[in-house]
Amino acid sequence: MPGAHKFQRTERGAEPVEDMEMYSDEDLEGGFEDVEDAEDDVADAGLDDVTERVPSTSSHYAIPSNEEIHGLKETSDLYMNNVFKLQLDEMRKHMPPSATHKPAMDDFLRHVQQCLVAIEAVEPQPLSAAIRALERRVGCRVHVPFAEPVPRGDPAYAIGFEAPRTLHLVGSWPLQTAVRRPGDMDVDVEAVMPSALFQEKDTLNARYFTKRAFYLAVLAARLRQQKHDVSYAFVGGDRRRACVVLRPKALSKLRAVVRIHLAHEPGLFPVARLAPDRNNLRGAAVGASEQDTHSLPPTPMYNTCIAADSLRLAHLVYLNATSDMCAGFREACQLLKIWAAQRGFGALLLHGDAKHVARRTLAGTDDARFVLSMLLAHLLHGDPKGSRTRTSKLSAGMSSVQLFRGVLEFLARHSFSTPVWMKAQPRFGLAASDLAPASFAVCERVLVEPSGRVNLLAHWPPSSVDMLQHEAMQSMHMLSDGDDHFADLFLVPHDVPLQRFDEVATLRLVKTTTPAVPCMDVGHAALWAVHRTLQVSAQALGQRAWCVAICTPTSVIHPIDGPLDQPPVVELGVGLRTEHAWHQVEHGPPPESEDAPTFRAFWGDVAELRRFRDGRVLESVVWPVASLAQRYALPRRILRHALTHHVCAKRIRFVGDALATGYTDIPGSLASRAYAQDPGVHGFQPVQSAYDTLARELRAMDELPLSVIGVSPTSAALRHMSVFAPGPVRLAELGHDVPDVASYLPVHDVLITLESSGQWPDDLAAIQAMKAALYERMADVLPRRIPGAYARVVYDDDMAKDREAIHDHVALQLVLPVGFAFSLRIHHDREHVLLHRLLSDAHVRPRAQAALLRYDTRFVHAPAHHAALSALQDRHAALAPTVRLVRRWFGAQLLLGHVGPETLDLLCAAVFLTNAHAVPATSMHGFVRVLTLLAHWDWREVPLLLPLENATRLAHQRKAALSDGGVSALPSERAPTFPAAQRADAEQHFRAMRARDPAYRHYTWVVATEHDTDAKAWMHAAPSAMVADGVRQLARRAVLALEHDALHAMPALFAPAYDAYDFVVHIRPSVHVRYAEALAPEARHWLEPKRKKYANDEVLRPSVYGSELRPGFDPVGAFVRMLKTLYGDTFTLFYDEFGGTAIGGLWNAAYTKPHAFKVWLAHSARPHAKDAVVLNKPAILAEIKRLGQGIVERIDTI
Repeated sequence: MPGAHKFQRTERGAEPVEDMEMYSDEDLEGGFEDVEDAEDDVADAGLDDVTERVPSTSSHYAIPSNEEIHGLKETSDLYMNNVFKLQLDEMRKHMPPSATHKPAMDDFLRHVQQCLVAIEAVEPQPLSAAIRALERRVGCRVHVPFAEPVPRGDPAYAIGFEAPRTLHLVGSWPLQTAVRRPGDMDVDVEAVMPSALFQEKDTLNARYFTKRAFYLAVLAARLRQQKHDVSYAFVGGDRRRACVVLRPKALSKLRAVVRIHLAHEPGLFPVARLAPDRNNLRGAAVGASEQDTHSLPPTPMYNTCIAADSLRLAHLVYLNATSDMCAGFREACQLLKIWAAQRGFGALLLHGDAKHVARRTLAGTDDARFVLSMLLAHLLHGDPKGSRTRTSKLSAGMSSVQLFRGVLEFLARHSFSTPVWMKAQPRFGLAASDLAPASFAVCERVLVEPSGRVNLLAHWPPSSVDMLQHEAMQSMHMLSDGDDHFADLFLVPHDVPLQRFDEVATLRLVKTTTPAVPCMDVGHAALWAVHRTLQVSAQALGQRAWCVAICTPTSVIHPIDGPLDQPPVVELGVGLRTEHAWHQVEHGPPPESEDAPTFRAFWGDVAELRRFRDGRVLESVVWPVASLAQRYALPRRILRHALTHHVCAKRIRFVGDALATGYTDIPGSLASRAYAQDPGVHGFQPVQSAYDTLARELRAMDELPLSVIGVSPTSAALRHMSVFAPGPVRLAELGHDVPDVASYLPVHDVLITLESSGQWPDDLAAIQAMKAALYERMADVLPRRIPGAYARVVYDDDMAKDREAIHDHVALQLVLPVGFAFSLRIHHDREHVLLHRLLSDAHVRPRAQAALLRYDTRFVHAPAHHAALSALQDRHAALAPTVRLVRRWFGAQLLLGHVGPETLDLLCAAVFLTNAHAVPATSMHGFVRVLTLLAHWDWREVPLLLPLENATRLAHQRKAALSDGGVSALPSERAPTFPAAQRADAEQHFRAMRARDPAYRHYTWVVATEHDTDAKAWMHAAPSAMVADGVRQLARRAVLALEHDALHAMPALFAPAYDAYDFVVHIRPSVHVRYAEALAPEARHWLEPKRKKYANDEVLRPSVYGSELRPGFDPVGAFVRMLKTLYGDTFTLFYDEFGGTAIGGLWNAAYTKPHAFKVWLAHSARPHAKDAVVLNKPAILAEIKRLGQGIVERIDTI
């Protein structure tokens, strides 16, 4: 494939927007086409040509070489599938930077070297005098990037400058492990400061960093004089690790910057002075007296910054020697760097690139690429002698992919809470130091480099290390499940907090300098605020969260003559444990414990002493909740309290709060009028209780000729997945205290299975008549068994078309006195056999096919779907809330009538059954994941394979294991896999579908399961190609808006764009029985404003529908169905069934153009030209308004 290509994505996951010069999936397909073309050319060339190219053998094919056999074995054992290997082979060509730019970069580096070594010296003098001397030299003001503690006035030591002794090219450029990535690639140069500028005691109180800052300012000022684009960058946001950034204008195509770091000569400072457990911040600098020196805490990060400044060259030599030892080392490092960059590990130099504004970096991980390279080297060299750890050594003969997997496997199993020591390498300048291992005990996570002086994870917050371990574990699952996860591993960014965490908040950090030593050890107040926020958040949530992390904007570049402050606004991400996240009681220590005062101090006024039922008296925190929404908001409430109490942050705004109200609940004022129990408080428990009561009565009913042996729900509400939790309607108040806008009484479907009997007729029409007779008997019996119940036999709407209906068309509708309605249908399996027999009769085949589809949908697929989704809901508590939000979004976008709810259920389940990301624990996370799936699923080319049966089985196993008291082992936490045999069948069916229907007229979304590999179960509920494309476009815009500003974008996601339609029919809200479910219902549509006598006196509008019970009655929905029936394909209607007051319409483009007149046109037409007509839009709209009299308010044309 010629040329460089962009990172793209054609399968599920977040679409990358970074400008990474890689290959695309489309390019890869082009590669396949080239191979096919080449094969065709060989075929056309004739046999003689072929025999000239192939060695002469007795067979048609040459025996595979050992290398080919090894490659085939590696493909099957290592890559899981050959597509992954092909993609990786292609990516290898484009990972490193183009070699054509190397000479120009070398020339620029030589120019920089000449410029720096020629800088004139600044004589040692007081700090203020040295700065003035520098400013006089360059002719402008100079900003010196001082670290904390910033010197006040002139310190007692002199500041000077001498040209660098030498400059070293360090980092990935000389090692040849640099990779292209979003933003600019960095080329690192190390300038070694002369030892004459320093004293041994410069390790104390930031003396070294003050001199270092001035030295860096001199270099920057000189380079700016040479008309270079110069700025400062702080590695990890720490000014003690400041560097100068040069952007070569002549190398803009390379997209690289040169970073000039400072170093001191090895041996300048005694190693013991920089041990992690030593304190080097003392005295007046930290507000302490000289007598307090021994009681001050150690300064491990401070000491690490100084020690690390002398080791860059030695580390480069060590890594280069490792690369010479292992042929796959360089490429493995490149794979690791790409993998890490896509997950927010390692700083990105974006330089204000708007395309990458949503990219985030996990706090403290700016040097992740270097750390991963060192870790790979450690695994190749092995543990030092006498080490307590038992690290499996990687072989130098392994391929790059094997090395990549080896590092991920190590990361997945190690959290570094147990120190990891790298083997000393004296021949590379990394001889073992005399530091005792115990000196690193002050660090929470430890990876000690070969010299034994520096902890490579010193600057990493523990939460960021935990995230690295989690991502490695997730990636190992991907590499092991057989799916094609190449894009998820290397191409798709996973660093957007909203797509990786269950709760996300933006907050403004509160900078504080107390306590002084820990604050200065971290670097400065902003970094200390990050660490404090993480510590407080982790302690507040405890077992509720598996991870609390802070994401910061990608690496910030500071102009050398501008302010150096970092933006204090960051994003806090929380990964929740569903088994603990919503517990209302926080158990503390007993009051007599030494930890009790600490507990009370941490929680403040919400802590209280409480006695529990088992007799224990403990310090506790109780979080009372009044509704389900408040309970699901508990983690947010806890974090907000803790961060505010400890003054860590302000302006704490959670994205989840934007989804917590209004979208799946009706207004409280209407709920109190319409329902005996508020669904916002009681959720689905009332309807579930009503169903349980009904099921018991049905099974106990002995008045029928046949006993009821099975009762199965199929309603979404009975698996907690309806958008609105149904409330018990106050039936006696219909037409009185219950306003018309909240009078909708939903009907919940239930299937009944009767005992087997030979008395059933063997005729389909007679079976329907028999069912009707049984329903009549049940309608007489059930009201006697359930006093106050109301029952009647009802027929489907299409029954009028077919008096001798062979399909299931009759049901028993039952309204319980508690305020719920059910529709009961009898399942008789003989119908299935009889319908299949009719398929052989050409005269009745269309009727039989329609009847069979209805039978399978109602009696086969619906109960199986309900059972599977119910099991998954027991396993994943966030599944049902996610389904509710996704359905609400489709409804708000007027698309729900074009996509079956069961199809949406499966799409939602897909994001819980994949190894590509963590399983969502909140509806917000699940909702964003579904939007991402919809945005980037290439449904034309890829089927969605859902291991539903496997997941259901694992869910049942887990439930059984939890219920037996730990006797059974819990199943693996990794996502279930789609079996290989069924996968092949599903892919074959998909290819056959696309071959039969290349225009996507009948088959669009293909969602297959193990038992439904041809995806026929819900194929009829899939959208048209036009709607499928519209959904993808809407989802893409939604994901993009959420990435840029989730807090403000969330409400806008549910606002439809009416200007996209040709006409809009507006409905009168006051006669809409579901208007209470609208996104923003207005009280004026159910209250009489003119009759209000007192301020608190609310008078309802007179009822239009009266007090008659009408289960399932929705006049607006019926009106829409009538229009579709009457006008067919004249137009396409879009409507929000959840209280929507506008119906969007799109004219059929084939009818709006002039076309020939003919008899029996399927639409109203008017003359246009000779022998031509066009659609008569005004007449059709007038008919619609007449048909909707009393319901339609007006019709707008766009």
